[in-house]
Amino acid sequence: KILFQDRATQVCTTAVVCTTITYPYHLSPSFTQTMTGPDEFIAARANASNDEPFTVTLVHGKPYMPMLKVDPSSHESVAKVACAIVLNGNCDGAVDELSVTTVTGGITNALFKVSKCSSVLKQSFDSVLVRVFGAEGMIDRDLETSTYAVLCEAGIAPGYLGRFGNGRVENFLDDYEPLNFDELSNPDTSNKIATKMAALHKFKIEGDLRKYYEDPGMWDQLFSWMEQAKSSCFRCDEDVQRAKALDLTDIEKQLYYLKEHVVPAKASAVFCHNDLLAANIMKQKVEPYNIQLIDFEYGGINFLGFDIANHFNEWAGGTDDAKPDYSKFPTVHQQKAFVKAYLLSSRTNEQEESDDKIDELLLEVNAFVLANHLFWGLWAVNQAHAEGCDEFDYLLYAHNRFSRYREEIKLLS
Repeated sequence: KILFQDRATQVCTTAVVCTTITYPYHLSPSFTQTMTGPDEFIAARANASNDEPFTVTLVHGKPYMPMLKVDPSSHESVAKVACAIVLNGNCDGAVDELSVTTVTGGITNALFKVSKCSSVLKQSFDSVLVRVFGAEGMIDRDLETSTYAVLCEAGIAPGYLGRFGNGRVENFLDDYEPLNFDELSNPDTSNKIATKMAALHKFKIEGDLRKYYEDPGMWDQLFSWMEQAKSSCFRCDEDVQRAKALDLTDIEKQLYYLKEHVVPAKASAVFCHNDLLAANIMKQKVEPYNIQLIDFEYGGINFLGFDIANHFNEWAGGTDDAKPDYSKFPTVHQQKAFVKAYLLSSRTNEQEESDDKIDELLLEVNAFVLANHLFWGLWAVNQAHAEGCDEFDYLLYAHNRFSRYREEIKLLS
């Protein structure tokens, strides 16, 4: 029930026959397979050899090369892996002709755009996104990638092209650009986001993945991250002192207080994005523009009020400089407009949504606003342990999220 449990040490006991092909040879168009789940990724790794990095197993109908890894400091390495996934290992000198640029805005992962696929690799698309995984041990990448593949098949997420040892390759949205923080408050854009969120919340997990998504994961994740945070180590004395000042003992008490007294016990649960910040919302560059949600790696069954609350908190930003500006948090009028658009898209009949129903959902959402501060504050503490604070000041971000929580809980009491 823990959404992002590390499966690195899990042993696959199911008898799975993995069909593999060792490259460089082009994949035969007649090759088929039926491997479609997290356990198949584990089985593929068990059957792979370090001596053959281009060995491919098809999972979800796409290549998986578990022994092939990207060095995120090398654009040549990025191009090589993109080529290997797109052409199933048959690169033959094409790597030097591809163009690689770093995609900014991501915190958890290193992101790269690899261009000229149409001319160099003879594909119908020009660019792909290479995602090098971060947050090691905090996200179950087997489950997450399987879920992402299913979301792509449902038309909710951009296309999935394949996976390598420490990341995956996805379709790149060439005619889109990420929103900035200020665009979140644009009324038309906000309505479109609410509509997309409602569509996501209607998505149902079926088949082999269903057993992983039985119950909302928020509380399990919060208490799991709490335990990780209490045992975290940091890279310098200054960070040790800053972490101590966060008072994690009090944060743990606050978790129990929220669960017992604030967050509704019977809140509705759906498949949630859980990380709908500006950078994870792409806007088409042409009018009339479309909105596309991306980066579903924290997605899972959760409380729908949490998903809306998380999005409201993201209006304040902070994922660029670790300093959210809560003067940008949506006003009551803006919150009601978003929730009304959400409910209109969620309904199954033509009846107008009542003010009472809007207010009822908003009351639930604002309880989850508090839980959301602790959620990402604890995430940031664990990221500081795993990656340090040189590239992004995770401990400052944790401080600001916990401080906002403490201000709001005082007002509530």
